[in-house]
Amino acid sequence: MDGTTGSGSTGEPPARAFETAGIALALADASGRIEWSNEAFRALHRVPDGGGGVLSLRDLVVGRPGTPSPLPMPLTLGFHGVVRHRRLDGTLFFGELSVGPSGSGVSIWVRDVSEERRAAAVHDCLLALLRTARESPSPAELFPVAHALVGRLLPATGFAVVGLDPETARVELLYSAPGKLGEDVREAVWTVAGEVIAARAPLCLGPGGRDGAPSPRRAGPEGVPGSSWLGAPLGDDLGALVVWASGGAGHDEADGALLGTLAPLVGEALRRGRDEARRQGDLRAKTALMEALSDAGQALVTLRDGFVVSANDAALRLAETTPEELFGRRLLLELAPPAERTHLARLLAFPPREPFETALALPGGERREVQMAIRAVELPHGLLHLAVFHDVTALVRSARTDWLTSLPNRRSTEDALAREWERLRRRSGAFTLSRGELADARPVTPLSVVMIDIDDFSLFNDRHGHYTGDEMLRRTALVLRSALRSCDLVGRWGGEEFLAILPETDDVGALAVAERLRHAVEADAFYDLPRFPSDDGGASEGVRLRVTVSLGVATEARPAGATAQGLVRRADAALYAAKAAGKNRVAPAPPEADSAG
Repeated sequence: MDGTTGSGSTGEPPARAFETAGIALALADASGRIEWSNEAFRALHRVPDGGGGVLSLRDLVVGRPGTPSPLPMPLTLGFHGVVRHRRLDGTLFFGELSVGPSGSGVSIWVRDVSEERRAAAVHDCLLALLRTARESPSPAELFPVAHALVGRLLPATGFAVVGLDPETARVELLYSAPGKLGEDVREAVWTVAGEVIAARAPLCLGPGGRDGAPSPRRAGPEGVPGSSWLGAPLGDDLGALVVWASGGAGHDEADGALLGTLAPLVGEALRRGRDEARRQGDLRAKTALMEALSDAGQALVTLRDGFVVSANDAALRLAETTPEELFGRRLLLELAPPAERTHLARLLAFPPREPFETALALPGGERREVQMAIRAVELPHGLLHLAVFHDVTALVRSARTDWLTSLPNRRSTEDALAREWERLRRRSGAFTLSRGELADARPVTPLSVVMIDIDDFSLFNDRHGHYTGDEMLRRTALVLRSALRSCDLVGRWGGEEFLAILPETDDVGALAVAERLRHAVEADAFYDLPRFPSDDGGASEGVRLRVTVSLGVATEARPAGATAQGLVRRADAALYAAKAAGKNRVAPAPPEADSAG
């Protein structure tokens, strides 16, 4: 296929423009027959050096077994989405595909998103399972969550977990959906699970094939004809997870790989649940103090009158301290950040029945988020308290960080604004003023906020694509963060909006900071985006992507009659004024808005 190698009259102009672009690009006629492709496209689909014969997009893009091709008829209608691609060596990958009309044919853009899709699925699964295992580690709560997660990603008429007890070597059905299985289905589950446990690898059986063609894989278990089966090990000799589907929807190798990634997370949650259940059983069988100190897998601290009298190795590692620094010399309150101590003191005085979240202040000044449970133990020589810690730093950061830009998300930014507002109120004497102890609030260094919005973001997305839009958001976030002081904070407020919080900054300083942010974004060149050559056959051109922002600034120095929400609304109104005045500029909140608070 001459066009595939970039030679010939059809392929020469694109070859010159895109052969080294690093983006998988191709041109095809209206039927999907590929007439030209660059090196990245051929490498992605593993086209041999000889050209691989006549290639068709409809052969490279496949639907799930038993389902039609996702591509439209005709291709000139255009398409954009994530679909399965089959390489010439038979392997599958998930690709973000964009097909659009180009002259009498179509242009094709492909990006391998297999790892992104797998990483996103693992992230969602891990968070859900960890949350469930923490709140209720019993299989009755854990496995329905796993079933719902898998059902969103794969065809799953049925779902079963077969457990292997490492102590007794007994194999039992821990969970199934539907709850009651017929004898034929039950036997099939045992058969698939047995093979998975023996092979310690994912297994795909039953109907499949490509576009309705007969499947070359092994048939499924006898007694359940027409069903497609997937199995994957839970890991560490814990058992197997089995999924099956009927009614025409099948599975393929990509599904098996995905289930093989998620199944160990279910197994880890199962192991955690078993460990927790075993620990609770030991607590009922022994005295609470001996049980706690013998469990080296938990971070445990023993307190007398608030002082630390003992701690296991896990607790010492968690607090990054030594027994000599801790035992008998420090209160538990001293391990917490100053802002947490008042709240923690109330909880220590009246320990709640449920675990609660607090933090540890590490020697380097960092903060470690922990979940703590406290219980009182009455011993002959007095009353002790046991504090059990779990490190939840990763979960807390994930819940408070915007996944796209790595900036604080809306909730985290609102919390930071609330803290700075309370600091402003304390400095200004607003609390004593509210009790009638002062005639007026004290003058203090104000608090300022800057509302930032990317100009023409929707047009940017329409013109360059959502993937480029995401990259632009990440880049803008990096520029904004690098242009601020270490004491300032910028978070993603929503969509293409950001909010910067400037503590102890007056209106003049806030306007200067906002102008610095505006100039930093405008001066930052993103990357060159190659375009397809023009219809007249001219050379392709690179577009230097630049972004501008509009900013609204609001300042408050007398918070007694105002609110943090009102401060943000004023900055938002100023932002709209900047937009109306022509964009790519800074606008302060009007004086009458400042006085109204």
